[in-house]
Formats: sequence, C-alpha cells, structure tokens
Amino acid sequence: MANYEVIVIGGGHAGCEAASAAARMGQKTLMITTSLDTIGLLACSPSFGGPGRGHLLREIDAFGGLMPATADGAAIHYRHSGKNSSRWAPFVICDRLHYHRLLKKEIESINNLQVLQDTVTEIAFTKGRWRLSTKAEQKLSAKSLVITAGTFLKGRTKQNNVRQKAGRNNEISADELAQSLKSLNLKLGVFCTGTSPTAIIPKNNFQKMERQQYSTRPRRLSFVDNDYELKQAVTFKTFTSKASIDLLQGVKSDVSAKGPRYCPSLADKALKFPDKIKHAVYIQPESLNRREWFLNGLSMDFDYELQQKIVDSVLGLKGAQIVRHGYSVSYYYLKENQLFATMECRGHERLFLAGQVTGSNGYEEAAATGLLAGVNAALTARDEPALRLDRRTSYIGILANDLATKRLDEPYRMLPSKANNAFELRCDNADIRMLPIANKLSLITRQRAAQIRNKKKRIDAASEGKKIVGMTADEKREVSAIKKIRDYGLECSNAANWADTSIPRAVDYSKIELSKEAVEKLNRYRPVSIEEALRLNVPVGSVRALALYLERNSLRKETVSRETKK
Repeated sequence: MANYEVIVIGGGHAGCEAASAAARMGQKTLMITTSLDTIGLLACSPSFGGPGRGHLLREIDAFGGLMPATADGAAIHYRHSGKNSSRWAPFVICDRLHYHRLLKKEIESINNLQVLQDTVTEIAFTKGRWRLSTKAEQKLSAKSLVITAGTFLKGRTKQNNVRQKAGRNNEISADELAQSLKSLNLKLGVFCTGTSPTAIIPKNNFQKMERQQYSTRPRRLSFVDNDYELKQAVTFKTFTSKASIDLLQGVKSDVSAKGPRYCPSLADKALKFPDKIKHAVYIQPESLNRREWFLNGLSMDFDYELQQKIVDSVLGLKGAQIVRHGYSVSYYYLKENQLFATMECRGHERLFLAGQVTGSNGYEEAAATGLLAGVNAALTARDEPALRLDRRTSYIGILANDLATKRLDEPYRMLPSKANNAFELRCDNADIRMLPIANKLSLITRQRAAQIRNKKKRIDAASEGKKIVGMTADEKREVSAIKKIRDYGLECSNAANWADTSIPRAVDYSKIELSKEAVEKLNRYRPVSIEEALRLNVPVGSVRALALYLERNSLRKETVSRETKK
C-alpha cells in the first residue's frame, strides 16, 4: 500500500489548486485523476474573471495559486469591468489548449507532488487514515483526503437526445465513488449545468457582428508579471433572433435538476423571459491556432439538427458549422450543513471537499475552494489547527462560509453583492490583505512577501499625501480608492445591524436598487424582517440597500409627521 500525507481525487481546477497547496506546504501529496490528458481542462467557456470571480482570482494569486498566472500565460483577450473604480475586476479569454499545457507542466514540476492516472472506486476511514481502492486494484492511504470530482460524481450527460454515464461528454462518471460517499451517510443533491456549441464561422460573417476590442493596457489576473505574452485577438457579440425563439416553441427540457442562474441554458432564457427575442451571444476564440469559436450564451442539449438550426438563426451565424455540439450534465453535490468553512466534512475527520461537489459553480470558485481545502488538508495532516478565513477579509472567506452555512437552491456563483464590505475587498489590495496568512503558511516566497510589504508602505505614504516616484497603475488605483473611502465616509455597514427591522408587506421592491436575484427572491418569499431576508440567502448588498431604503423611508415619514403636528 502506497502512503501519503494528502491525496487529492480529481485533476480539475479545484484538484490542481488543492494538490499544489498541500505539496507547497511540504506534504507528500498524490493527485489521482482518470486522465492525465484532461488536467485543468476548460470544459465550458475559455474565459476567466469578471466581477466577484476576478476578485477571487486575485486572492488565489495572493496565496500563490496556479490559476491566475496560468491564465495570464494563455491570455489572448484582456478586458476589465469597473473602469478605475474600487470595484473593478479583471477579465480574460484564454487559448484553451495552451492553458491546459501550461497548467499540466506546472503541476508536473511541483516538489512533493505525484500525479497518477487511475479511478478511485472506494474510500474508507480506518485507524486514523483514509484508505482508497482504485479500478486498477491499487491500494492507497493518506492522513487527509480531498475530493474534487467536479461534475463526475454520478454525472449524467445529455446530448442529441442521448444520455450517458459521463461527467463530461464521453468521459466516464464516478458512480462508484458517489456510492462510497453515500455509504458515509452524506446527503447528496443533484445540480446540472451545460455548455454551448463550438463552430467554424465563415470570415465574411463577422462583419455583421459587434466587434469587441481587447484592452491595449491589460490588467492581469496575477500580481506577478510574467515574461511571456501571446498575440491578442478580438471577440464579437451578436444576438438571437425571433427565428431562434420560434425554434424553441414546444421544446421542453426533461432535466429536472436546478442549473446556474447566471449562466442559464437557451431554453431557460426563453422560459424566464418569454417576451424577449434578443439574447446576447458572445463569440469567443478557442485558440490562436484553431478556426473554432465558442458560442457563449447558446448553452443547449437538443438534437444535432435543432442545434444547427438555432445557430443558423442567430444574427451573423448563418452558414456557421457546429463542430462540437452543446450538452448538459447533471451531477451529485453535497447538500447544506455538511461542511465546515474550512472545507472539511462535518462528522468525517480529515475529509475535505472542493469545487462543484460543494455546490459551487465556475472555474474560479472551484480553484478557491480547492486552494482552501488543500491548505487545510496539509494543516490537519500535520495535526495543526485548520485555517478559517473571515468573510469580512476575503471573498474566499465569503465563499467558504456561504457553502458551509446556506441552503443552495442553485449552483453558487460569487458576486460582489455577496460582500458586506465590497469597498474594502478590492482586487488591488488582495495581496496585502492575504499577506499575513500566505507568508505564515509559506505559500509565497520571502522575496514576494518583501515586495508586498514594500507596496503597502508606498501606498500608505502616498495616501497620506507624500510624493512617491514610479508608482504602478495598481498602486495608483489603490491610493485613489483609499482617499475616496476616506473622503466620502464609505464605511462598512453591516446588514445584520438591521436584523430586527420589519419589512412592510406592501413594499415595492422594483423601486429599490436591488439585484434581479434579490427582487425575485423577495417577491417569491415576502420576508417579514431583514433577518429573514438574510436567512433566505438574498445577496447581502441588496439586503443592505433594502435596510437603508426602509430606514430612510421611516425617517421621512417621521419628519412629515412632526411638521404636520406643528
């Protein structure tokens, strides 16, 4: 039997970060995956970042994680949201093949980390160690175990009206591992997700679409600038047409599992917005060396003939030929109240979960939970206290705490609205915020730690009015954000402070600046207090906005009442 300190099951984004973190903390680590050729595969869109997710990436980078620097190395299109505001976030589209090659190379070069191609069929905890059996009849054991099975945990794909036992198209699902988890009395639910088709598009078609230019001054995902830079490529934006929506008439989805709210299938869009004809479709390049384009926004699992008709009906895509069809996949995830915020499983010592098996959705959420699970797997293997990240100090902390405590009605996506103090949790200060922990755990080098300390000194001096020569763009934005917060008194106002505030039944949520998700949940459940709204998992930013609206409305009524008496 081969013995390790930490074993990670799965070679996706969560698995790579977990294995890397544990190995960099000095633990003898094994990452076991069904195929070495799919390590870090971008199974859906080739893009990273945006609001919330871009913040996660900056924090992952602050901990020395792999995803941000790897994505920068494979980037072929940079953009960012938020302009120069404190809430800006990086966004990048990568060369799909190059990203996989870079990440696999990085994984294979990490000290203390071994990679094995095999499939785990059974796990059991005996005599203080986790013991694993595989399809190749290998016996393995570890002090700590991290499961990052992604969509493979009893995955079922649907494409062209055909169902398969698969976690990705034509890749076998982990049914035996799912059964083994059930034998541990874990409660598992079912979520689903999907992906869009990939097509080859005639050159003349692009003239009919909206051109999206890349940034000439890219803001990278990683704080550390790399030496390599790929040629940048433009992307395009187009829309569905009335013909697209007409093709969906009478088509019903037979997938009962709940899918992601912020990345819905085309059928879900048509169902939720029956009066809307134009749904955005983003045409993203797959690679600099391929003619294929990812049709982001057309997630579907219909028969091949209908998929081709829908693509032909999209403005500017007439004549485009699908080369990889869209499909959906349903999979098991761990239901609520079975995880600690450390990613350790309640009731099962030294068993950690990360990625989509925790109920999260997205590359960035997977990488963040994987990194945290890997760190804590290493700490518990050394019999040291686990790391708990406070939701007031990091987006990773918000993610971990929400997954541990809240009931999920849909796959969880990180958004700035989930942060109670978003003005403080900026992309540009993620390295400064995470420095004490990253340095203590030896997740970054001494040289990198010294660079961050120097950056903080320069920012502190400049924000006090001292003239500092040669400041970087990141440092200038951070100084500007600090001054704005100071000048406008933008302090953290905790929504929980208004917990006892009553919500009138007649309140019109459409008149308050709330997110669409918040309005939908508030109208559906009609909570009677702010505390109840928080328990319903309404985004914290929206709950705070609602509380402030009710407070102002109450003061206004009180003022009118006094004036009337006079």
